[in-house]
Amino acid sequence: MTSTVALELRNNHRFLLATHVNPDGDAIGSLGALALVLEGMGKEVVAYCQDQAPGFLRFLPYSDRIAHELPSSDRFEVAVVLDCGELDRIGAAAHVVQRVQKIIHIDHHSAGNDFGTINLVEPERSSTAEILYDVFQAIPVEVSREAAENLYTAILTDTGSFRFANTTPRALAIAGALVAQGVEPDKVAGAVYDCMSPGRLRLLSLSLNTLTIRAEGRLAAIWVTQQMLAETGTTAADTDGFVNYPRSITSNEIAIFFRELDDGRVNVSLRSRGTQNVADFARTYGGGGHQNAAAFRLLGPLPEVMSHVLAKAEEFLGRRLD
Repeated sequence: MTSTVALELRNNHRFLLATHVNPDGDAIGSLGALALVLEGMGKEVVAYCQDQAPGFLRFLPYSDRIAHELPSSDRFEVAVVLDCGELDRIGAAAHVVQRVQKIIHIDHHSAGNDFGTINLVEPERSSTAEILYDVFQAIPVEVSREAAENLYTAILTDTGSFRFANTTPRALAIAGALVAQGVEPDKVAGAVYDCMSPGRLRLLSLSLNTLTIRAEGRLAAIWVTQQMLAETGTTAADTDGFVNYPRSITSNEIAIFFRELDDGRVNVSLRSRGTQNVADFARTYGGGGHQNAAAFRLLGPLPEVMSHVLAKAEEFLGRRLD
């Protein structure tokens, strides 16, 4: 399938690229890398994300050129959807993407929903960026330093700085190749991890104060409300990575981060260690992801959603222990 995608990228000219709402490092890095490579090939490109890139990712080349509104779908030959388990994760413009005649779906999340005309979905990969790297090799096309920086940042963030179980030999080999192409690891790490606004730090403090520990430390959760965002002058993008704090508890097996949305729903992000497959848990609620990282959304007041999900997560842990 990699060669099929490479052929489509070679043979078409007008591309719409899109990724999910509340983008993370893999979403922004993959979007920027593909846009830069296609433009380097002389293609016409519009790269779309409904939401702004988080502040810590705005150092990335192309992040300031991402569109937040879309023209008519008639303009495009191919839409490439990146890092989205479901088409509606694109947000308000999903209907525009859906009308493009050919959709290429590239992702490392296994949601069981292959909505593309062509689906390059490889759950064993560390990130969407890792898949893109092999697509670029198959075209073949030279990856500029700017595109390499996007790919490296995407792999770095989705592997938790090469700490998570998805840090494979292949992911490390690609990261090394990108460094050889001019990426500066200290610059990227400094931008991603050592650039926190006062508002984000205050938000983290409020969120950590909600820490709940259950199942003898095997389950831990924190949350953020709309009121917390308003009090600190922050946005949803500032919560990126918060779920990793409860995950860092020594005894933790499943960490959950609840984020209250402004439409009456709650976003539920899950992380796990070892053999705990949170993607299985997320799929029972219509969500998806991979073994150690998954998410879903539920309608309802935050306290009710938290009470329900934490109880079900304890049951899930109990079944996994048996």
